[in-house]
Amino acid sequence: MKRLMLLALVVAVVQCHEPFQVIFEWKQIDVQWPSEEERQLAITNGKYIAENNFLTTVKFWKDKMYLTMPRWKDGVPVTLGVTSATPVNGTTAPILEAFPSWAMQTLGDCSAFQLVHSIEIDPKGRMWVLDTGRPTTTREFKACPARLVILDLEDSGKILRIYEFPDHVARRSTTYLNDIVLDHEDGGMAYITDNSNNDPGIIVYSLKNNTSWKVRHDSMKAKSEAVSFMVAKTHVILPVHVDGIALSPASSMDRHVYYSPLSSFHLYSIPVSALKNNATNIDHYVKELGRKNSQTDGMVMSAKSVLYFGLLADDAISMWDMKNSSSFTIGQRVMSRDHLLTQWPDSFAFDEDGNLWCVVNMLQNFLSNHIKLDTPNYRLIRTRVGVKNYQYYENGTAPDLPDITAGADSVNFMFATLLFLVLVLVAK
Repeated sequence: MKRLMLLALVVAVVQCHEPFQVIFEWKQIDVQWPSEEERQLAITNGKYIAENNFLTTVKFWKDKMYLTMPRWKDGVPVTLGVTSATPVNGTTAPILEAFPSWAMQTLGDCSAFQLVHSIEIDPKGRMWVLDTGRPTTTREFKACPARLVILDLEDSGKILRIYEFPDHVARRSTTYLNDIVLDHEDGGMAYITDNSNNDPGIIVYSLKNNTSWKVRHDSMKAKSEAVSFMVAKTHVILPVHVDGIALSPASSMDRHVYYSPLSSFHLYSIPVSALKNNATNIDHYVKELGRKNSQTDGMVMSAKSVLYFGLLADDAISMWDMKNSSSFTIGQRVMSRDHLLTQWPDSFAFDEDGNLWCVVNMLQNFLSNHIKLDTPNYRLIRTRVGVKNYQYYENGTAPDLPDITAGADSVNFMFATLLFLVLVLVAK
C-alpha cells in the first residue's frame, strides 16, 4: 500500500506541468535578406548553406523572441536573429531578421558579432550577448577578442556596453563562451561558462567594476565515462567541459550557481560568494550534488527554485524542485520524455507569461552531417509553469537592477570608431 501511495505521489509530481507542445518547427533556418539577389548570391558563393544553420538559444522580451545560430560551419550569415514570439498567420517556421542589424553580423569585423551561442535578457530589457570572437569554421577568419556586449531592447538594440575579455580570462584562439546567468546584486555580476578545450572554467564579470576573472576546478572538466553516448541511434563522441549553468533565484538568501560539463553525469554547485571573491582554492566550496541519468546540455532555474535540465541520451527533460526536496538524488524527476520530439533538448527559457520553453535541435544529426532539409530539424516546445525565471521574485516582480553605462572598453571602442571616421574624411 505504501509503495502504491509513493508511486501515486511520484506520478503527481511528474505530471504537475502541462505536456510540452510544439509551437515553432523548422526544416531549415533562413533569414530576411536585404534582397532576393543577395540571398541567391550567398547561396552561390557559400555564404549561406541552409543545413549549417541551427539554433541553440532562445530568449523572450515582450512580443519578440531572440535566437542564436552559432557559426560552427561555413555558410551562417546571421548569428543573432529576432522574430515574433507567436506564430504570425499560422507560420510556425518564421524567417529570422538579423539583430540588431546586418552590419553586426559581418565576419572578420571585430566590431560585429562573430559567434553568438548564448544570450540572457534582464528584467529591464537589456540583452547580454556572449560573442566568442571567432567562428569555428573551415575558413580562416581574424580571431577577435571574446566579448560581452549589452544591448538595450527598449532602444532598438542600442549598444550600452562592450567588454573585451582579457586573454588570461578568455584566450581568443581557444575560448568558447557557452552560457550565461545574471546576478543583479553587488552592482551586477554575470557568470559565464567557458568550455574551452584547454582552459575550461566559469568566468565572473563585474558590471560595477567592468572587470572579469575565471574560476577553474576539476569538476568543470569533461569526464571520460560520459564522452560517448547515443541519441536516436546516432553515436555521439563529444568531450565537452562545463556547459549548462543555472543560478538560484533572486529571493534566495544564500545563492548558488549550479553547473555541469556536458560530458558528465554529475551536477555541481558553488556559492556565488566564492565566485565573487575569486577564491584561490575552491575545493571546499564546490559540492557534488548527485548523479543524473544522462548527459545534460542547457539548464535553467525558475523563480520558485525549480531546476530544469535536459537528459540527452534519454530524449527527456527533467526537473528538481529544491523546495520539495533538498536532495538532488532523491528529488530529480523526468517531466517529459519523447523519443521523437525531444531529441537533444539544448537550452531553456521563460517568457513573461509564465511559460517554459525548450530549444530542441537534434544536434546529433548536425554533428554527424546527417541534416535532411525535407524533415523538421529544429523545434521550440513550450509548457506552462506559471512562474518567471530566476531573476524575478516568486510574485513576478523584479529586484532593483543596476544601471548600465558605457564601460572603459565601450568608450575606447567608440573613440576608435570616431577616429577612424575622421581619418576617412581627411583622406577624402
